[in-house]
Amino acid sequence: MKNLINEKNLILFLSFFLIIFVFTNYIQDNASRFKLVKDNIFIQLNNFEFKDNMNQILIAEETYNKIIYGGCEITGDMQDRHKVRWVKSYFLKNVYQLSNNLNNKLPYYINILLHSFLIFASLIFLDKTLNLKKKDIVFFLLYITFIFQNGLGEESYSIFEMFFSSMALFASKRKNILLFSITTSLAVLNRESGFILIIIWLIFNKNYKQILFISSITSLVFIFANFKIINCIIDPKFFIPLEPQVGQISLSDVNSIGLFSLTKILLINFIIPFGIIFNNFFRIRIKNYFYIVIIIVYFFTFLIALPLHHVAARLIILPLIVLSFYLENKK
Repeated sequence: MKNLINEKNLILFLSFFLIIFVFTNYIQDNASRFKLVKDNIFIQLNNFEFKDNMNQILIAEETYNKIIYGGCEITGDMQDRHKVRWVKSYFLKNVYQLSNNLNNKLPYYINILLHSFLIFASLIFLDKTLNLKKKDIVFFLLYITFIFQNGLGEESYSIFEMFFSSMALFASKRKNILLFSITTSLAVLNRESGFILIIIWLIFNKNYKQILFISSITSLVFIFANFKIINCIIDPKFFIPLEPQVGQISLSDVNSIGLFSLTKILLINFIIPFGIIFNNFFRIRIKNYFYIVIIIVYFFTFLIALPLHHVAARLIILPLIVLSFYLENKK
């Protein structure tokens, strides 16, 4: 009992409530508090109406139908690739609708608790993997708070992927190939960038036969789940559309945005997260080459396949940032 009651465990315990507070604050600040009545007429919602409106969005069939039931289609829009993420959408739809059947106020709170728990579980997996120092737990919380101070997009996908990244590190360190294969298989059903997590196995294990097995299992799960749209999957334009995206900033837009905006985008999305990693790389002489490989892969994925200002995706590499503090002189 005395071992359970210590300063570190108290910080971990309080972290869960801080994460709930931060995520709730994000939802309330960024979700629309206006509702369309007719034509171009909107009304402002009070707090009760706001939560009720969120509940209706979370349980509405229209929120999920295009992803779950949409066929193979390449329009040049980044939304096309959401169709390979239908399993996660199907899961969330059923969770929210089931909770609504129990109580019509529950979906709003389930949404907050589910995503807050996944963030907290990511921290716990990192602690079980690396035996985190108290300062690194605080760093994790500061990073989370920093990310959720921004206007985000697709934050749910990024929270799930961060959770899978943390679980993959845990399974790799424990050499649990079954848990690792389950993790990567679920990760690719959440978002296709989950395939990058396969490299994590090589950070702690140098068995190439095992990585071939993991890759095969993960790929088969992904193909089987998305077999109906296989024609889209084999087309690179499905995942990396070449057309300009409305409301998104990509490499082609760099010349058209102001210097201040460009500096802010680069600072938040690239210099800060990757700067911490490369600072540790030179400061403590990281020699784990597969760790370096996965960081480079993520860097170019963020640069090419995502809008430059997609802050939420930086949650994905948080477990790898924390890992960089623990790789001193380790091959």
